Amino acid sequence: MRTALRTALVTVALAGTATASIVSVSAATTAGPTGSSACVAATTIPSVFGGGMKVRLVNSADNGASATLLDAKGHAVATVNQSRPTDLADGLKITGVLSAKPVFGQRSQGGPTPWQSTPFPTLTADCTLHGTLSRTLRLDPRTTAQIFKVSADHHQARVFRDGKLVRFLDAHSRAGAALFGNRTLVLDPLGGTVTWTGAETTVSPRLGRYKLANGAIVKLVKHNGVYGAQLTTSHGTFSIEYAKGRPVVLQDNVTLVVLGADGTISNHIYSKSVQKAPVYLGA
Repeated sequence: MRTALRTALVTVALAGTATASIVSVSAATTAGPTGSSACVAATTIPSVFGGGMKVRLVNSADNGASATLLDAKGHAVATVNQSRPTDLADGLKITGVLSAKPVFGQRSQGGPTPWQSTPFPTLTADCTLHGTLSRTLRLDPRTTAQIFKVSADHHQARVFRDGKLVRFLDAHSRAGAALFGNRTLVLDPLGGTVTWTGAETTVSPRLGRYKLANGAIVKLVKHNGVYGAQLTTSHGTFSIEYAKGRPVVLQDNVTLVVLGADGTISNHIYSKSVQKAPVYLGA
């Protein structure tokens, strides 16, 4: 599977001076400001309780739908989400909390009082799960990943930890990636996966150069609030890839790098049996 993933992810062309093209994550984003999270849509609606109270609806491909009841000052009063989709005491519920079209329900009284339903804001097609379950991977005792086949060159994945959805990956034409805890998962469009632990930066992002275990250099930059990474190997220096909302994947031959939207850098060297975190060299 690793060989297939490497073949699917990277194309290297050498002519005169070394050049290379990197396959990066397809960041299916909703409309939002630069640096906002991809695959998240949110809106605020009035609460049936009145008095200036409102409900914040958030639809996220990474962890499902959630609704938060806010008082007149904007303070959270109650929340429903995948951990607790129904709160009868506060008159809140979500139908289809992990579905492509979740619906929020609210009411001010119990008993036979009808629920007032409001659809959550929709996500783009690449941010919603569809297709056929291909296989399930157990990444560790607490974590599993479900791989779905949408088409021959389009796969998606959902990662669950302790039974809760924590990440969503979409690989269509380009690779998808996720970082959660100390683990990194990369999914290619053909459904191949590579996963590893303990090879990411663990401190607050510092802009500058990082050295990988095989001598490759990753330069971390930031532009308009969005982190970017540039990979340099024996084949040359690659173009900068920006992680706008979702991780991006950079690869050249045996070097696989994932940059998270929060500036975290994780790497996997195919020739190494033990993966090591990048070493900061300075600005």
